[in-house]
Amino acid sequence: MKTLFLRKIFLFLACATTFSSFAHTITVPDRGKEAKVLIHDNGYEMYEYLLAAIDNAEYTVELCPCMTGGEILSTILQHLDQRMEKAPELVGYMLIQPTLIDDNDRKNLQALQKKRADRFFYLFSDCPPYCNIFSPNVIETHIKLSIIDGKYIFIGGTNLEDLMCSKGDVDLGISDSPRAMIGGVLRPSALRDQDVTIISAELGALLRKEFCAHYALWKDFTKKLWFNKKLDDFRGIDPVNLPLEKARHSFCPLIETSSCSVSVPLDKIRFIFSGPDEANNTITQEYIQLIAQAEHSIRIAQMYFIPAEKIYDSLMEACWSRNVYIRVITNGRTDRSPAITRTYAWGNRINYFPLTFGSRPLLWKRFLFSPSHATKNFSVHEFYVANTQLHKKCMLVDDRVLVIGSYNFGKKSDECDYECIVVIESAEAVARAQLVFEKDLRLSKRVTYDEIINWYFDPMNYCLGYLEDKYMPA
Repeated sequence: MKTLFLRKIFLFLACATTFSSFAHTITVPDRGKEAKVLIHDNGYEMYEYLLAAIDNAEYTVELCPCMTGGEILSTILQHLDQRMEKAPELVGYMLIQPTLIDDNDRKNLQALQKKRADRFFYLFSDCPPYCNIFSPNVIETHIKLSIIDGKYIFIGGTNLEDLMCSKGDVDLGISDSPRAMIGGVLRPSALRDQDVTIISAELGALLRKEFCAHYALWKDFTKKLWFNKKLDDFRGIDPVNLPLEKARHSFCPLIETSSCSVSVPLDKIRFIFSGPDEANNTITQEYIQLIAQAEHSIRIAQMYFIPAEKIYDSLMEACWSRNVYIRVITNGRTDRSPAITRTYAWGNRINYFPLTFGSRPLLWKRFLFSPSHATKNFSVHEFYVANTQLHKKCMLVDDRVLVIGSYNFGKKSDECDYECIVVIESAEAVARAQLVFEKDLRLSKRVTYDEIINWYFDPMNYCLGYLEDKYMPA
């Protein structure tokens, strides 16, 4: 007990006194080369492509799924083990946020590590405290990024776990899975998510280095009493020196021959990493810049609609000063919503009003507002599939930019966690993503102007929303 107490003291001091920033942008400024990009409809589709890539891997399988577990994890480990029988050079690494890992998951991980002692490695990232006395929280690796053979890149919002990796487009009953309850909270029966697959050995080589740095950072934390957040201290560590030519020659038929892929110049794709050391979160700044550049439309699909204040202000400016049409899909607290949305839905809902009516008035001013005062430049839709939670982190700007990754429109992504997004400048990629967005609209229910007014001016709802907006830990 004394050792644990001292450890927490050391952690607090380390968090409180470390200020170095590590934000990192990865791009290849080569206009002569292209990457192929696949826009997935849902998380389970991405998972199927990931398994296919593992089945054809020759050199490296590097997985940072954030949360994982259950049959999904078991299947990944089985495929990796079977592939290692055929590919003698293949090694695998997993960096896991362990919240949903149960005893059976641990046994499966330990069994493969024991069987492939020099070829399979896994690591649980811990949750050191985020030391702000006004907003206590924990630091997590929230990144969802997997790289196979330094060539096949999977990025988006999907956690590789049974109740989280799903299609999310059909009504479900309450799950009877033993994994459904965690911390006394009933989890959704499914999530509606989105990811992309990118084929590029050039980008893969750079992303492998970033994966290795994150893996080394968390490995260092398991050995010490303090948390070193300076990723620069761990860059340059690569246990597998994979030559670019080897990566280029890797071949996964399902991915390479897909008729759904689009070609995008490498200099039009950039990956952005951010984390808790930054005074100004780099991903937050990227969102602000992209919103500021919007000319006619912004489409957002987000689990939370409680963005950093600067992002919200930029949306207000786009909507009310530049007449940019903004359409949002998020989670509400409807008759079909899973129980977990109760922890944040009013935080989402009180943020609909200012974008609809142009201000955030005091509650006694209700008599000044009616549906006729609403702008036509903003609409919001709440996901409406039974017992399913929208989990996306996606934005489309005009017909030219797609943003997708792990970054939530919530304060934790802005302040506490390690995150990653990819920005793809491609009209063709946006057109493919727009088809998925339109499907999500059909799976959602538009919020009426009367509902927006009534929710905002109800003192109880407003109080709940304010508290969730300011103090929700996610």
